[in-house]
Amino acid sequence: MIIKTTNLYFISLIFLFSFCLCKAQIKTTNTPQWVVNQSYDKNPDIDLNEISYGLLVLLSDEQVHIPKKERYLRFVRKITDNVGVQDGSSISINYDPTYQQLFLHKIQVIRNGKTINKLNVNDFQTIRQESNAESYIYDGSLNALTNLSDIRNGDILDVSYTIKGFNPIQGNHFSGGTTLNDFQPVGKINYALISNKKLIYKSLNSDIEPKIGKYNGYTTYNWQTTLAKAPEFEENTPSWYLPYQNLFVSDFETWDEVVKWALNIYQDDVKPSTSLKAKIEQIKNSTEYEGERISATLKFVQDDIRYLGLESGIGAYKPFSPNKVLEQRFGDCKDKSWLMVTMLRNMGIKAYPVLINTIYGESLHQFLPSPKVFDHVVVKVIDSTDTNLFYDPTNSNQFGNYKSVSFPNYGKALVIKEGVTSLEQITSKSEDLVEVFDTFDLPTVGGPGTLNIMTVYREAEADIMRARYKSSSLSSLSRDFKSYYDNLYDGVEVLKDPVFDDDSLANKILVEESYKIDKIWKPMVGNDKNIAVEFLPYSILDIFVSPAEKERETPFALYYPTHKKHQITVKLPRRWPVPKDNYSVNSKSFDFSLKSKTNSGQDILYINYEYKNKSNYVNPEDFDDYYAKIKEVEQIISYYIYIPKSEAKSGDFDTAGLNHNLASNITKIFYWIIGIMALIVIGLVVFVIRSNKKRN
Repeated sequence: MIIKTTNLYFISLIFLFSFCLCKAQIKTTNTPQWVVNQSYDKNPDIDLNEISYGLLVLLSDEQVHIPKKERYLRFVRKITDNVGVQDGSSISINYDPTYQQLFLHKIQVIRNGKTINKLNVNDFQTIRQESNAESYIYDGSLNALTNLSDIRNGDILDVSYTIKGFNPIQGNHFSGGTTLNDFQPVGKINYALISNKKLIYKSLNSDIEPKIGKYNGYTTYNWQTTLAKAPEFEENTPSWYLPYQNLFVSDFETWDEVVKWALNIYQDDVKPSTSLKAKIEQIKNSTEYEGERISATLKFVQDDIRYLGLESGIGAYKPFSPNKVLEQRFGDCKDKSWLMVTMLRNMGIKAYPVLINTIYGESLHQFLPSPKVFDHVVVKVIDSTDTNLFYDPTNSNQFGNYKSVSFPNYGKALVIKEGVTSLEQITSKSEDLVEVFDTFDLPTVGGPGTLNIMTVYREAEADIMRARYKSSSLSSLSRDFKSYYDNLYDGVEVLKDPVFDDDSLANKILVEESYKIDKIWKPMVGNDKNIAVEFLPYSILDIFVSPAEKERETPFALYYPTHKKHQITVKLPRRWPVPKDNYSVNSKSFDFSLKSKTNSGQDILYINYEYKNKSNYVNPEDFDDYYAKIKEVEQIISYYIYIPKSEAKSGDFDTAGLNHNLASNITKIFYWIIGIMALIVIGLVVFVIRSNKKRN
């Protein structure tokens, strides 16, 4: 699966062996004696109009015996519509065969008051699904699958099983949790723990307290809720926001306990191999400057050690030896980060692995201390000037000074360093400035025009563009760019392919494009007796988020960091008197400005836009200000020049009457471009996928 030269016969043998081995690990047993049976209402007081996919969860039951390292799960679902038969017939159970066993207890269908036994271990197949394979992560987990026969609308499915075994890397520690509601109403949720030590627990958006008792000398904790309502969702909520009734449980009382646990995994006793020593010496001898050594080490780990994660069992947490990673020339985030840390430490540079959560970093302080809350590992470096620097070795093709290498806005993180007792806030130092220079040439009124574009990308924006043009052909990029402008104008024709100029030292990329636009003049919005040309700062509109609702109870997400400067130069067909404009809109969340003027001959128009946001989200208490200021921007962001159709067709531009009637005023009207919001959504999805690919 990893070695591409492996022949088909050998692969078949491996999968056959895996299949036979896994079949033996699925067993049927009675429900464990320690499990407390849960009752449920077959017809709970839930509006079926609130149910999606035709499946109503009557009972969601999870019980964990921590000393036995057993996790019992039971779900009871009712098919409320024929569309639910498809998903309701399928059972999928995920587990890791390197340290877990699966025991099936019950698969029953209740139909018209009668119970039908559907449990047959021979109906199950086990497959290595490897859902993260597209991200080059192979966790070795298995899915036990079966599709039940003869399932009908109105059936109730009752399924229970136990997974035995905790990841041995956790030692005697336990941490877990659940949600006490779901995306749709649930009849009953039960979560119970049996523990041989004191557990810390915390809930968000819920006041449900556990019932604490005793069982065979152990302490029991039990949370229950009935008729759990779904949370209210608002558009454009940040990915890190926690809308559910979250419950966290852990026996780690403080973050420094997690650090101590991690220090045992990242033990600083690595003796570099001959090959690793040689590489370290090569970088040390190439320069005497600390910053250049840091940059060279980062570049080597990013670009010469490919990303590949083999994360079954303890491999989900423990990195391979740096010597092995160098030898095999691949590794996942923790492997690459630990290699970089080891190399820098052997050069006398302070470096530490850092645990982060790529999705929930901004809200990590709301979680209880636990290693399980992290999904990625990066590197912190402290140079000789005591400057804190963060690097992500899983990125590639990053350039610039060692102090200016871009780093994602991951939020809070845990540095694995002796003495660290709390999370550290990581704030992006870069502005990710993008400058766009549009030059329109309008030789005639009503005729075609040309558009020449020069875009300058810096920092993280340069990294993104570099990755894009390195992974795509010039012809496909040209088509993509043209498609973008097709959403803005009619009759777009490419005059020349895009030109890329990569200044890696400054981490700056310049892109030049050139187009002919046949139908740049259009009937004016709101007055079709005029024809007009509209000029838009599309670079700003791509990340400009306008809320649909005025009221807000949850944070509102912004694309951050963002700094856009968009300059538009228009070569007009004749002298066109235009008054100067100077607008600015300032809020707690962003700053926006628009300035316009003409040259002394009044045949060239200059429009300058600038937008910069101040945070990656808007707090609910600041939303009124954001909403009001966004509406101000909407009134001025679009820029028109226009002229009556009759005068445009006459061609007589020298008469005084025409000059007087010529529309010398500028009308600024905002309207959304078709496709802009789609581009915003696509951009955010790509960013989430890109972040999720870096999972530990």
